[in-house]
Amino acid sequence: MSTLSSEQKRLLERATEEYGRNLTRAEEYLAGRGIDLAAASSVALGVVVDPLPGHEFLTGRLAIPYMTPAGPVNMNFRCMQKHDCRDFNHQKYMTWEGLGANLYNVIAFEEANASIAVAEGELDALSSSMAGIPCVGISGAEKWKEHWKNVFEDFSRIYVWQEGDEAGKRFAKKISMEVGAIRVQLPSGEDVNSIWVNEGRDGLRARVRK
Repeated sequence: MSTLSSEQKRLLERATEEYGRNLTRAEEYLAGRGIDLAAASSVALGVVVDPLPGHEFLTGRLAIPYMTPAGPVNMNFRCMQKHDCRDFNHQKYMTWEGLGANLYNVIAFEEANASIAVAEGELDALSSSMAGIPCVGISGAEKWKEHWKNVFEDFSRIYVWQEGDEAGKRFAKKISMEVGAIRVQLPSGEDVNSIWVNEGRDGLRARVRK
């Protein structure tokens, strides 16, 4: 992870504060994913309404800060529209230009005891953590950084959520190879968040216990 410049840090902090004020605009979207405003606020989610200079094209997107004890170190932006983003020639997720990749929800390392989980995506990591399975998120297998394996060394058991599609299999294979993670396979077409929505805490925890 590269060190943030003072200007990058200032802009991330400003964006987190300003976009966080608009969180209620995502209430319906988040409710459909089993995430209430209290949980969303606890991880500083927001909505881009009055964009910072250069963020105009992100208006209306869910802002997802990568929070650490020292403040935000990155931010991703997710489309909340009920459409196939490919039909509108834009990406479902967009990143903060000029920043690299980071682990999402690193506070999970402090909350976990002997075991921790890894999920592909921020809302999936949040869903796992809400179910009582501390989890960090990575936005794709290709984003993995070699030095990240060091932060997993103190855990006796590491789980990786394997989503029910080919991309999910590739992601889980990558994480299992890098840190010796145990794959937790989900049904075809499902991810951590969809299990959380449909089956709740017990549905996720039961799969880890198998």
